Amino acid sequence: MKHIRFLLLGALLGVCTAASSQVLSPDGYGKIQFGQRLDQVERKLGQRATPRPLDPNCPIVRFKRYPQVSFMVENGVIVRADAKQVVRNSAGVTARMSAQDALRHQPALRSELHKYDEQGQYLVLPKGENKALIFEASKGKLTTMRAGIKPAVEYVEMCG
Repeated sequence: MKHIRFLLLGALLGVCTAASSQVLSPDGYGKIQFGQRLDQVERKLGQRATPRPLDPNCPIVRFKRYPQVSFMVENGVIVRADAKQVVRNSAGVTARMSAQDALRHQPALRSELHKYDEQGQYLVLPKGENKALIFEASKGKLTTMRAGIKPAVEYVEMCG
């Protein structure tokens, strides 16, 4: 009986550790670092990205290990990750926060006008000169987020 409890506890701790390591930041997500070659990431994760072959018009891939996030690939390199909702992130911003709450919570965020939504905004957390974490908001509510290397992370139009 002790062995079963030990195994269950170990399995639960493993799940918690895996979940806690899945944080979207300007540097990457989970075990994926922006700037890594796609083939290197596939070997590291032990799984192939889908779809295969890559669509040159829409170089967006997904991994079963990370179902909440899609990844942009340029010239064989992962340059950006997109989430259709707010996921765990390095800014500590949560889905329950409003855009104003996020700005108060993370003073390094800066607000920019949204390109298409008159009631929208981008909340940008730059990291150095070439990386960023970006939240999109509409009517004060956080909607989506992305992170990656510039200029890819700044692209507004997205396929996939």
